Amino acid sequence: MEEYCQKCGAKLKENGQFCPNCGEKAPSPKNKFLNKYIIIAAVIVVIIAVSAAAFLMTSQTQIVEVDGVKFEIPSDYVNDPSRNEVSYDGNVKSTAMGWNGDKNYLEIGITRTPGSGINSKEVAANVGGSPTQMLGYSGYYQKYDDESYSFVFAMKDKVCMVYVSNHDAFNDVKVIGED
Repeated sequence: MEEYCQKCGAKLKENGQFCPNCGEKAPSPKNKFLNKYIIIAAVIVVIIAVSAAAFLMTSQTQIVEVDGVKFEIPSDYVNDPSRNEVSYDGNVKSTAMGWNGDKNYLEIGITRTPGSGINSKEVAANVGGSPTQMLGYSGYYQKYDDESYSFVFAMKDKVCMVYVSNHDAFNDVKVIGED
């Protein structure tokens, strides 16, 4: 491989110790060997740093709360402001919030009766669906059409519903529990 003087740019003679044009000392073969490995090591460190950053960015989650119940969802899900609602009809309080992800939509709804309490297991059963164990709870799974599903389960005096646009989005939801 041809080498050139770092000072004047003239072509160096093979194994020459000085530049024939300006007299600058040529790099020793030992320094060339070390420089080659330093560059390789630096490239490896950069690749490891970029890989670690990509892993951390893709594995981050956010904690969301719907009427006192906390859920963990991926950080790429963004709150859908059109699906933040609370209704109260005197005895029943219902809260629903939605999030849009890169590929999926999910909505979490909580229904409860402040003060008097409800038999949440009975209410969840009346919603219908197939009895299923999911998200760490026993509840009822429903398929609405080819692209939307829900899981309804009881949590103390609350009925929780997780609605997803794609069945795989259930994997994006983790129930943490109440405050």
